[in-house]
Amino acid sequence: MKRDQTKSSNLWEKLQAGNVEALGMLYDIYIDDLFTYGRKFSADKCLVMDCIHDLFLNLYKYRRTLSLPARVDFYLMHSLKNEIVRRIQSSRIEMATDQTQISLLQIAPEESLLSDDLEIERSQKLAKAIKMLSKKQRTGLSLRFNDNHSYEEIATVMNISVQSSRTMIYRAIKALRKQMQFFILF
Repeated sequence: MKRDQTKSSNLWEKLQAGNVEALGMLYDIYIDDLFTYGRKFSADKCLVMDCIHDLFLNLYKYRRTLSLPARVDFYLMHSLKNEIVRRIQSSRIEMATDQTQISLLQIAPEESLLSDDLEIERSQKLAKAIKMLSKKQRTGLSLRFNDNHSYEEIATVMNISVQSSRTMIYRAIKALRKQMQFFILF
């Protein structure tokens, strides 16, 4: 979700001044990335879109009290995550543990062009190992390796310290390695 921050900041300032077109332009710039990001927290496409729309409505509604964030994209991602979590908690819907997809690490054998049975088996084992990680670890890995975010950016998005983001990613990779070695033995 790397964008021209100067342009986003300028649009944000126009939004603060009440410019509806600036809100629309921010929406157009970030909608696809926000939808993809929101799907990591809920498989319900309608819920994700409702949360995105509410996020932008609230931006306009509270525009006078908003400050200019250091990174508009992080602010939007963080706000969307909070809105989705709030909605899920308020309706007491538990998120399934396998909703977060890590496309870089999870390889579906039926989609793979690999004909080698050994590679297909390895892919299945990796997918199984990923599902054994915590939701937080899967999200962290996705942000790090799919979205190419830095540890600092991951810390901001996930509301944790930079050291915690590094530790979480390290432990997730270590757990994957351990699981892969376990699967190879059996």
